Amino acid sequence: MQLTVLGSGVLIPVARRGNSGYLLQVADETILIDGGSGALRQVADQGLDYRTIDTVCYSHLHPDHVFDLVPLLFAWNHDPQVTWPRTLTILGPQGFRDYYTHLMNLYGQWVLHDQLNVEIFELFRDQFETESVTINTVHTVHTDYSLGFRFTDRHGHSLFYSGDTDYSEEVVEGARDVDVLLLECSYPDEEKKEGHLTPTACGRLAAQTRCKRLVLTHFYPSVLSQDIPTLVKGHYTGPVDLAYDGMQIQVGE
Repeated sequence: MQLTVLGSGVLIPVARRGNSGYLLQVADETILIDGGSGALRQVADQGLDYRTIDTVCYSHLHPDHVFDLVPLLFAWNHDPQVTWPRTLTILGPQGFRDYYTHLMNLYGQWVLHDQLNVEIFELFRDQFETESVTINTVHTVHTDYSLGFRFTDRHGHSLFYSGDTDYSEEVVEGARDVDVLLLECSYPDEEKKEGHLTPTACGRLAAQTRCKRLVLTHFYPSVLSQDIPTLVKGHYTGPVDLAYDGMQIQVGE
């Protein structure tokens, strides 16, 4: 599995850090994980092909995680190099189908190709199988139905993406012994906000999961002034990386 970070920041503009978005390539499948505004452009900036996306996983419905769905559909509809017919599988939290319906009431005539089949699956604590990967979801502490995703390929390599979350035992169990833990790190310890993690909390959570590698992301501007690795390593002794836009991660090396 190869993961490309499309956006490691939030909606507050910070140079070289876009909204949440990650592209996971597993065998012949391409999975977009979240996708706030600008994520689709980053796919092109990284020399990747947005036309290969066949599955999208949304952790929750906040705008910095979902805004590029309409641009994705628009691009497919108007790009002569897209092959038809095709299916887009969307895995999201409860409430996503209503959200999608409202979007299409506004934009459908401009974005929906008549040979596009959109399959929506609302998940909570579920398992979903594709040809190349098993996807398990847990409930995170952020919204009523927000999700964390664990991706496991046919070789047993595993990635856990937390989305936005506060600490919870369910997240710890969902990420247990994972190869790569992609974990939000939103605020400094002294600015802790409900529903989000700080560097120290990330270190404690990662230590409990026994993950092999920790990659931190979803940075609000104030946390970037902190010595994040030092704070994390007070609790977690494994490798720690700060995600950046364009970063590529081999899962299971």
